[in-house]
Amino acid sequence: MDNITTPQTGRSDAMRERNERLTRVGPGTPMGKYLRCFWHPVATSAELKKDADIPAIPVKLLGERLALFRSEDGSLGLVAERCPHRGAALSYGMVEDDGIRCPYHAWKFNKKGQCVDQPSEPEGSTNKDRIKIAAYPVQEMGGFIWAYLGPSPAPLLPRWEYAVREDYVQDIGISRMPCNWLQVAENTMDPVHIEYLHMMYTNYVRRRKGLSTIPVRNHKKLAFELFEYGIIKKRLWEGDNEDSPEWTIGHPQIFPGTAQVSYNHGWVQFQIRVPVDDTNTNLYWYNCRPHKAGDPQQIEVPIWDNPWANEEGRYIPEQLNAQDMMVMLSQGDITDHSQENLLESDKGVVLYRRTLLQEIEKVERGEDPMGVIRDEAKNTPWITLPIEEQISFGFDGVQASAAYVAPDLKQTNEHEPAK
Repeated sequence: MDNITTPQTGRSDAMRERNERLTRVGPGTPMGKYLRCFWHPVATSAELKKDADIPAIPVKLLGERLALFRSEDGSLGLVAERCPHRGAALSYGMVEDDGIRCPYHAWKFNKKGQCVDQPSEPEGSTNKDRIKIAAYPVQEMGGFIWAYLGPSPAPLLPRWEYAVREDYVQDIGISRMPCNWLQVAENTMDPVHIEYLHMMYTNYVRRRKGLSTIPVRNHKKLAFELFEYGIIKKRLWEGDNEDSPEWTIGHPQIFPGTAQVSYNHGWVQFQIRVPVDDTNTNLYWYNCRPHKAGDPQQIEVPIWDNPWANEEGRYIPEQLNAQDMMVMLSQGDITDHSQENLLESDKGVVLYRRTLLQEIEKVERGEDPMGVIRDEAKNTPWITLPIEEQISFGFDGVQASAAYVAPDLKQTNEHEPAK
């Protein structure tokens, strides 16, 4: 395998440049241009309700500060947050059906970013015609508000199966993490951490608390395969036969950085890693469960906080999701790849980084990267991805997070989804 062992000391110019290409997400950066080829959740529908007293909120995506707003007719707008007049925030502006006015001097911008009114200027002034701010397409789907910050024409917003099926209900856990998106997304490509972080380390914590331990299992084989939308991860646990669906099917890392993971009893979870800027990531735990007969139809997708620290600001080592976030955050705001020593068990991480760099090169050549969808036939009625329906391991009795399931769903957590 090429490029597995990294330097133990020093930091080469090539490694420094590679690290920058993989982690920097702002406008004009190689990774920023690549990530702008995709739709990203910029907020949840619950954060911008149709009946909200303040129908505009500040958001940030890929290093850009934006104002997201909803008009009375329910339509959405997304524009640069800074008013080009005196710099006030449009996210606190006055929303109208066809645009938003700055709260400072009431300059009005339509949903394409064009200034259409400057009420303090003389009648007949054409100054407004030369003023335009950035504006981006937004769509609502599955409880999220999605934004596209890339070049026109925009690709299709992917209709992932469990996000749009009417016989499923969803809820969204939110973790706001002060670190780079890549060290969050790479967690999926490192399956062996389960037997150490979530088994061995969990038992270490539980023994110190006087609690019973959980069984520890080991991986026998790992495989990673490229497919149309990213990478399929496969695992074979010691003691399982090779007809195990975790080995024959596996589950995907959807590029650029969303994991779709399986759970027994029909539960599927998307872990959506959204780069806010270079050193902040929104991690959405998007749970999709079969709708139970007799339950009311879901009207709004509920959201809940999935914390990585307790009220004292300390990590939560006894909780599975918080364990993941602990090791992601403890790497620093942007981890330094030149200080790593990657070995055979890290082949998934190596493949992921190498493929991302190849996809960046595609964008630099003017090509669509892997996973960009422009064919409506592929997107209708939804996109079905390969994923195992049953997993052969679980963490019975171990808490996944402080509020892993939205309280109003009245469901319990029995296992942690496979990662």
